[in-house]
Amino acid sequence: MDQIEIDPRDQRAIRISKLEKLRAGGFEPYPARIPEGRVTISFVNKEWEHLRQISDETGQVIRPGTVVTLAGRITALRSHGKSMFIGLTDGTGDFQVYFRKNTLDESNPEDPEIYERAKELDLGDFIWAEGELFTTRTGEPTLSANRWGVAAKALLQLPEKYHGLTDPDLRLRQRYLDLLANPEVKRNLEKRALVIKTIRACLEDEGYIELETPVLTSLYGGAAARPFTTHHNALDIDLYLRIATELYLKRLIVGGFERVFEMGKVFRNEGIDRDHNPEFTLLELYEAFADYNRMMKIAELLVGQSARAVARFAEGAGETYFRTGEDGALSVEREGVLISFRPPFERIKFVDSIANITGIDVLKSEKSELVEFFKSNGIDFDPKQPYWPLVDKLFSETVEPRLIQPTFVLDYPVGLSPLAKRKADAPELTERFELFVWGMEIANAFSELNDPLDQRARMEAQVAQRAAGDEDAPNKIDEDFLTALEHGMPPTGGMGIGIGRLVTILSGASSLKEITPFPLVKPRS
Repeated sequence: MDQIEIDPRDQRAIRISKLEKLRAGGFEPYPARIPEGRVTISFVNKEWEHLRQISDETGQVIRPGTVVTLAGRITALRSHGKSMFIGLTDGTGDFQVYFRKNTLDESNPEDPEIYERAKELDLGDFIWAEGELFTTRTGEPTLSANRWGVAAKALLQLPEKYHGLTDPDLRLRQRYLDLLANPEVKRNLEKRALVIKTIRACLEDEGYIELETPVLTSLYGGAAARPFTTHHNALDIDLYLRIATELYLKRLIVGGFERVFEMGKVFRNEGIDRDHNPEFTLLELYEAFADYNRMMKIAELLVGQSARAVARFAEGAGETYFRTGEDGALSVEREGVLISFRPPFERIKFVDSIANITGIDVLKSEKSELVEFFKSNGIDFDPKQPYWPLVDKLFSETVEPRLIQPTFVLDYPVGLSPLAKRKADAPELTERFELFVWGMEIANAFSELNDPLDQRARMEAQVAQRAAGDEDAPNKIDEDFLTALEHGMPPTGGMGIGIGRLVTILSGASSLKEITPFPLVKPRS
């Protein structure tokens, strides 16, 4: 067979050729496992003084280095005749591995090609190496290999280490390369996991139990949003991906659970921007015999504990955007502004906050006044929307961007809060708050409405609002939920927290995309 000439510019073809050469020599480039006993690089780095070889001033070995097995991806390759230095990373750290022909040959007399096979290695390949730990003359901690093997051959070239992956679109489409090229992306996802872990631990300490509710539902509710629709073939019915977990978690309160939460994915058929992704992680929690004042304390607890956990992680990673004041208060710096997480957070009233900026009293004004304000201030809006969605638009355009420090906005009008209990001294308002940080809504909480007759009237109003043009309002009344309420639900406090937005604030990221492992992107045609 004639030998095929490979274009040296075709890296994939070259790597496939090396793979075939390894396989032809009886060496499997994709083994099912590596030798047992592997330790992590972070373990070696942490225990280095106990593991390393010790020599006297003349170079005489006093204590041999511990023999360990490391495994990871090759990040650097330097060949020097009959020796080779390999940079290795395993996700916990970086380390140097030294291949010396004489050492490998002496340790493996049955395998005379063990060193020559190393010439078939490329950046990005996964290998394992067993050997003794020592320090080079330049002071570099190193493993001198006496055995090694391929764990997986990489056929495609990785992004160049020092320039990283910079194309914004490619970074989202091939997140695995983004993680390899840009270490801060991996750290952001680790912070996300840390926040989730911290919140779960806090809630469990407070006596909450985590339960799961349906993702596929025959009705949608618990929030103002358009759902994704799918079809169940066996039952021949349309179903919706949940937009919230609220109505099912409240059923659990009716059923006798006193403190319950769920942290999981919800789905809203909406646009994608800095603060929104159609699929996101939402924490919802409900506590019997509590109200929105209790929820404010829980919010301060969860946000504060999450901030402290991320601050410790950031400090360990050498990041300096957290600050601790003389009074011990923790702050995060964003664009030169310090955001303090010292409780109690500031509290303002929803109606007052709009009136102070616009002069409009939304409890007394009419739709025409809002329309005139939007037009005169060049604010894009949908004139077909009913009054209360336009009020929400007014708030988001005028008040939200000013809420930089953690701020509870209290007492929303009934028209914006179909699931919240009315205030006894102001029945046109509800016991509801939203928590804002850096101009983003982080949490939404109520003293939950447990009057089934009032709840029915508000759900009917929502359906009517849908008929009037509000596409985010539900299209049907959840009769089973109303039946549950009619069996009796105690006074209850409830809250939802957007995990992605909280992590965005605490990680120093600029958008949800940066802290979402795989954000939604439009497929290429």
